[in-house]
Amino acid sequence: MACGSGLGPEHNPGPRILYARTRFAATVRHTVRDMDMDHAIAIHEVAAALERADASARVLGARGLAARVGVGPTAAFSALADAGPDGLVPPVGTGGALTARHLERAALAAATAGDSLPAEVTDALSHAVLVARGQAGGARALDPCGVAVAVRREVAAVRGLAEHSMMRDAAWQHVRLGTFLPRAAWMTALLLACTTVAADDPEAADATWHAAALVAGIPPGQSGGRPVGVLSVLLVDARFPMSVAHAVDEVAASLFDLSRRGEIASGPLALARATSARLGSPALHRSLESDPAGAIGEALDAIGAIAASTSPRAAGAPAPRLTPV
Repeated sequence: MACGSGLGPEHNPGPRILYARTRFAATVRHTVRDMDMDHAIAIHEVAAALERADASARVLGARGLAARVGVGPTAAFSALADAGPDGLVPPVGTGGALTARHLERAALAAATAGDSLPAEVTDALSHAVLVARGQAGGARALDPCGVAVAVRREVAAVRGLAEHSMMRDAAWQHVRLGTFLPRAAWMTALLLACTTVAADDPEAADATWHAAALVAGIPPGQSGGRPVGVLSVLLVDARFPMSVAHAVDEVAASLFDLSRRGEIASGPLALARATSARLGSPALHRSLESDPAGAIGEALDAIGAIAASTSPRAAGAPAPRLTPV
């Protein structure tokens, strides 16, 4: 396990959460040879900001759904907000504005990406910003589920245009890395916050893990209705698109493509493949019930190693700018 990682004692996951905030919320900047460095950074930031907007909208919608249909106490979301890094679970009343800010950052980054992004993608981002601003203000903000649906539709539209209009070149792989590295980090941080809340208040464990299932959109019955089932789906089930395992697999695929092109060294790919193998190992699966914080912490360590190895700091480039989750 990752207890010797220097992130703090096993029994105190707080340092790990802080590490998730400072390491994994960093904008990862990759060394490229066949495209301008500034454009590569901009493309990554566009994808990362879209992912953050989508994650915030997921939380907003799940919180609204819990309040609307009475599934689990909404207090679980407040507890997760307190346990996780800033921005992981937006405070009540701030989710709509936060998603709009993330989309604004994506649009600003797209403006500096040059012709690396198709014009229709940039236009769609501008439209998404207008929609998000409209949803965050006025009476519409009183319907969190409606805001979440509207924002996620806009994010999906931008991603769909990118998927069906971009060449499968280095720029496309940076879009994928900008999507799946933040997703892996965000989901792992959410799972760690869940284990922290559940450990501090065992009576709230079921509600807390149910909140995580709502955020991720786990279909009813897929997790078996048990906390360890939710954790298993979201951490190690590579078939589920919001899982850490799926995100790491997608990162490995993009790193393979960039490595084959000679855009990056082989080290990051080896780390991603090792992490994917570890997430699929029977030993880690067995530890989910006996030591969930340890299993999640190991995933945090591994994702941090991948992020650090794909950073240009090793090549002497400036350190990445920290941005909110």
